[in-house]
Amino acid sequence: MLESLIGMYHRHQKYIIAFVGICVAGWLLTPHVHIFLGLKLGIIVGWFNYWLLMRRTQAMTKAIAEKRTFYGMGTTARMGSVLLATIIATQVPDFFHVYSMVIGLGIVYSVVFLDFVIYSIYRKKNA
Repeated sequence: MLESLIGMYHRHQKYIIAFVGICVAGWLLTPHVHIFLGLKLGIIVGWFNYWLLMRRTQAMTKAIAEKRTFYGMGTTARMGSVLLATIIATQVPDFFHVYSMVIGLGIVYSVVFLDFVIYSIYRKKNA
């Protein structure tokens, strides 16, 4: 099961990198610099949170397999990174658009959700 989680993470990582690339292209090619920088900040923080969650899930799976106790899923660290991104976006509004940053955070979780839906339909169709 752990291998499938790692494979799923790597598949999601490719999609997230594509979104970051779109943000960089928008940042370089359009006059809406602060909107695309806000999106990029949100996507990068969301990606970090997703990476942290996957790391903690791997540690929890290993602890359960070894019958050890496990403490926490890193919620405080993930909330702290979102708080830090929000502080950055609000303190430097000339560079980062706050609403775009929030949308960027949601893009990462949308990628995970849409991949789950598409993969479930694909698996059901081939079963």
